[in-house]
Amino acid sequence: MHPPVDRQHLDPDLIHRLGRLDLIARAIIQGVQQGAHRSRRRGFSTEFSDFNPYVPGDDLRLLDWRLYARTERLFVRTFQAETNLEVMLLLDASASMAWRWAATLNKLEYAANLLAALAALHVRQRDQVGLLLHDARAIHHLPPRCRRTQLDAIFATLEAIVPAVGDTLPALLQTTAAVRRHRGRLVLCSDLEEEPDQLLPALAALAGQQDEIIVLHLLDAAEEALPFTGATHLRDSETGELLPIHLARLQQEHPAQVAAFRRFWEEACTGLGLHYLPLHTASSYVDVILALAEALQQRR
Repeated sequence: MHPPVDRQHLDPDLIHRLGRLDLIARAIIQGVQQGAHRSRRRGFSTEFSDFNPYVPGDDLRLLDWRLYARTERLFVRTFQAETNLEVMLLLDASASMAWRWAATLNKLEYAANLLAALAALHVRQRDQVGLLLHDARAIHHLPPRCRRTQLDAIFATLEAIVPAVGDTLPALLQTTAAVRRHRGRLVLCSDLEEEPDQLLPALAALAGQQDEIIVLHLLDAAEEALPFTGATHLRDSETGELLPIHLARLQQEHPAQVAAFRRFWEEACTGLGLHYLPLHTASSYVDVILALAEALQQRR
């Protein structure tokens, strides 16, 4: 029997304390490998290439005899890539993504950790991976490549983000449509806190390019739970304005508002043919990646 995935050590806040994105990505990947083998799930369409020790019940057709000749131990091939994929990771680096409740992990940090792990997983399976984000300084564009130096560049860019002020996501999507050359997979991580009349046309234009597009709709766990006590005002994450609130009424009405917000964007994304996945900053990175892998496989 395989040991269960260690959820305590995969808590997003604890993983973030590792500090460096290469260490964070490595920890998440180890959890994904453990969780995927235990659940028998198979990953993205170009599966994560790896080997696991053979156990009774594994498919004998997946035994790697060359590895056995070198090690005299039985291993099965798992997540073996059939084709190389071009993957572009898109990150919303707007001010709302940097909103933080107390000392917890904010959305921008969570997204950077998650995308770093996805980048590392795809590079390991020899996919070409790129990054595009719009922060306070500039639009940062790393064209898709498959090499270790590309992964280092992605980590460095994600670690140096300065949150932008104002609506940057529509401009980011427009830039994406302009710079891409090959069809592949786009992974967008955003809180989608933009005016729909600006964001929906940009999403529709991107959807028209026939890429496989994944929208990771990320909220802060506190935005869903509202763990506030005694608050009379809340600060707008984009403008900095203090807004008066009636806390008891807000906490009563808020769950329905969040559900409606999620539902609006799920229906909008689904209507455009995009894959929508809701998550929050307390979501296990491993669970998110495995759920995404399973959902993508079900669509095929």
